[in-house]
Amino acid sequence: MFNWQNIALLVLSYVIVPRLTFLPSNVHTLLIVFGPFIFPRIFNLFNTSRAASRSLPVRPVPSKVQRALNLLFVSVVAWIALSLPSFAEENIFRATQSRWQAEPNVLFNRLALLRPLTPSDERLKEKFALNSANKMLYFAFGPDALLNCLWCTGTASTNDNRNYFYYSLSKLVTPHIVHLAVLGLATSSMVGPEGSRFRIHATIAGLALVVTESWYLGTYDISANRRAKVLQEIDFAHWRIRVLRYISFALVDVALAATLYLTSTNRWLAKPPPIANRIEATTKVAEETLHKLRALGLLENSINRDSGLRQVREEYWRTEGQVMSDTVAEPEVAQKINEALAKLDYASLEGKIGEVADGILSAIDATRASQPLSASMTD
Repeated sequence: MFNWQNIALLVLSYVIVPRLTFLPSNVHTLLIVFGPFIFPRIFNLFNTSRAASRSLPVRPVPSKVQRALNLLFVSVVAWIALSLPSFAEENIFRATQSRWQAEPNVLFNRLALLRPLTPSDERLKEKFALNSANKMLYFAFGPDALLNCLWCTGTASTNDNRNYFYYSLSKLVTPHIVHLAVLGLATSSMVGPEGSRFRIHATIAGLALVVTESWYLGTYDISANRRAKVLQEIDFAHWRIRVLRYISFALVDVALAATLYLTSTNRWLAKPPPIANRIEATTKVAEETLHKLRALGLLENSINRDSGLRQVREEYWRTEGQVMSDTVAEPEVAQKINEALAKLDYASLEGKIGEVADGILSAIDATRASQPLSASMTD
């Protein structure tokens, strides 16, 4: 049997995915081959989680989760702010709109027209004048690595590129450590089980960002910029990676915040409380009900033993019966009652009553039939 979900899966697997040619070839091939097997599982997982969420009532955000959401909101704002150019190191090529082939004297003369030169600018000028390959290192690792790496020779060899990468690795990992700390706080035990259930997932996401950025920078080909003829063709990898890093942090935090909000309010992936907690809650409700029934029994006995209270109760019910009889006797009320009775479908009502009666009788018959069987098994 075909339904809308099966039709959507067929269209997604055999119509949409083959046309996603902008994806990397390896990813595109994997989606074409394994997509028809993966997409149904994703749909089933989504339907299962949605069905589980519907079985529990929606509740407000717990106070502990609200604190985690506030922390993630602050972190998202901070990451987005840090991704702005104002907080990045100055890119003198972009500031002066110069090609990488520009002579160091020309480049820094243009920079001097924009602002006074600093000692770091003079050192950078010497680096560029010493070897043009240092410009490639500048594009890939930024000015700090080029100026302050003590064990780097500036020869642009493979080993020297690795040295610059090792130097940049410390600055690369530092914001990731801060991000992992934020994820750890947002999914710690202080948030409660709503946050701790996603601690492993958040940690894996944070570590994946570290590994991805380190792998990309470690395997980056700095010589690719030599083919750039204009400024727009230069790949300023250091600044581009920096922006993508903080945007990725913000996206991960937004995803975690959305997950915490949806799951803590039972809107998605609702997880019922443990059986022990449910038994404890049910026991408390039963105890409270028992105490109320006992109090009601004591009150009833007190009323029955006191003649004055007993007369008040009898007078109340006598008055209540008189008021109700007078109300029903009014023409308007009688007319409304007759209209309501006229609208009743007695045939369907009799059918429902018959179904209920048949169900009761069938249950009684099944109970009677099971008794001789159990007796014979006992014999």
